[in-house]
Amino acid sequence: MPFANMSDDPEAEYFSDGMTAEIINALAQLRDLHVAARTSCFTFKGKAAHISEVGARLNVATVLEGSVRKAGSRLRITAQLVNVADGYHLWSERYDREMADVFTVQDEIARAIADKLQVTLGAGVAEQLVRPPTVNLEAYDLYLKGRYFVNQGGEGPAKGLECFQQALACDPEYGLAHAGVAEAYTWIGNTGILRPREALPKAREAAIRALELDETLAEAHLWLGWVSWTYDFEWSNAERHFRRALELNPGLAQAHSGYGFYLASMGRSEESLAELRRGVELDPLAQIAHTWLGQILAYLGQFPDAIDRLRAALELDPTSWHAILQVGAGYRLNSDYPEAIEALQTAIALAGRHPWTLMELAPTYVASGSEAKAEAIYDELVARSRGEYVPPASIAFVGAALGRKDEAFDWLERAYEEHDALLVWVKLLPHFDPLRDDPRFDVLMEKMGLR
Repeated sequence: MPFANMSDDPEAEYFSDGMTAEIINALAQLRDLHVAARTSCFTFKGKAAHISEVGARLNVATVLEGSVRKAGSRLRITAQLVNVADGYHLWSERYDREMADVFTVQDEIARAIADKLQVTLGAGVAEQLVRPPTVNLEAYDLYLKGRYFVNQGGEGPAKGLECFQQALACDPEYGLAHAGVAEAYTWIGNTGILRPREALPKAREAAIRALELDETLAEAHLWLGWVSWTYDFEWSNAERHFRRALELNPGLAQAHSGYGFYLASMGRSEESLAELRRGVELDPLAQIAHTWLGQILAYLGQFPDAIDRLRAALELDPTSWHAILQVGAGYRLNSDYPEAIEALQTAIALAGRHPWTLMELAPTYVASGSEAKAEAIYDELVARSRGEYVPPASIAFVGAALGRKDEAFDWLERAYEEHDALLVWVKLLPHFDPLRDDPRFDVLMEKMGLR
């Protein structure tokens, strides 16, 4: 459970959150121990959930809870391990230490839990479960702030990026901070906040630097795999890094979901669904894990399972425009146009007319007989592209739905030049269907290395 912030400064919340995440990461190294992922654990933050509810929803038998008080260079950390079945305290401890001992405390807590749960420490962790990632405590503090912002989503990655860069100014050889920079730039570049060419090469550079400092950083392999996939279009290299991330940390839910997404784009549907389901199993209360699984189920035509999974995502976060967008897309693919339009209009309102939402609504309008409305969306996206970055493939998809094949292929050529991440879905995404019988589509597939 998220450790409570008992500091006088409410802004120290990032530190207690960071302590929780660090202990989760340490325990996840123990292969005989199932540890619920951070996203699911933090679903309960600030909520008065009964211990039995936590156990049932996370499918765990034991819960670790505690608190952190930070005052200057002094720390007071309390922790207790509780048996879900009867509420009995298996272990508790209080640590009064200097900030310089923060990594030692994390290691002591993780080892105490392993001992109480009688988990055998495997080879390579007998010496230390928590390795100090930096000797610079100011850098560590800034890294925790960065993680706090990135985990918030939305504008969080941009704020997190600043913190990671400040951490590197304190310690240029802080591998996890380089991996954080890679993660932030990947999200910023893949979601259209920056052009891919402005963000993804920086993500690649940061991930490579992180691995130069520590080849065993699973997070760095994950984000280098993501960049190799969505920007470099280097399929085998992407898979190598996704698999290495999972080899280093089999409990990294984000890596299972990311690898599953990659496999879906390669047309390996059964492998994809297995990985995506593993991501949900490891992080059952993570909205994005459910959304990605539901999205791929929809692309594969597996209704109503797709809608059920996406509805589960929305129960976890009713304000997620991405989940609502995929609900609308699922309804469209199932020819339920009124439901699709209602969901997509909600997503558009929440996302501020993000191009991804509009590229779903336009084909829905065409399919339901409202072609003029689709034409208006096409004109809007083309006009916006003159003054801001609009993923070129999103315009191509609207043009394809309207039967403007020549224009659609022109925009796809721009998408290829821009390294638009939407292109990696050329094998699977239904938006490409109106173009598949054109010889120019085969040329695109060959350029992408997918023929």
